[in-house]
Amino acid sequence: MPSWTERPTEIANLLNPAFCALLLAQAVRGYQEESAAGMPYALAFLVLPLVLHKPTRDALPNSIASRMHPWLETNQQAQVGFADRCIAVADYTKEALIYSVALRLLRIGADARLETAFQRMRRPTWPTDSEPFACFDGARFLGRWLSHAGQTATIFAMWGIRP
Repeated sequence: MPSWTERPTEIANLLNPAFCALLLAQAVRGYQEESAAGMPYALAFLVLPLVLHKPTRDALPNSIASRMHPWLETNQQAQVGFADRCIAVADYTKEALIYSVALRLLRIGADARLETAFQRMRRPTWPTDSEPFACFDGARFLGRWLSHAGQTATIFAMWGIRP
């Protein structure tokens, strides 16, 4: 991963560890709203490629009652380039995970599951029509949706990737 001085400004702004850690924490929070257990560590690597990619984020269903596999069959465009996006942001996801654990936003619980380390988190003061706000809300929804999608290996297979 390039050092901060070598990162293009756009990449440094969009993929900065604080913002990405906030999105991951929000996804884990959503996951835990629906499941007693924390989010499996591997699922954290799906969060950024899904919520930072506007066309995919905008295509996500409105309800967690929508099953992932039928949704993917209807929205096959979401899978186009998904594996490449996962690879492209994997190092940024790792960086954000380290950052979030160091700042105690997240903790690693039993069976390598990510858990929120806070009771309540104040919503950022971004305008509700802003891109960061959409990512923030999308991350929470995604966490909730992933909690109902099945086993981690099954979710990865549905998206056409391997851990």
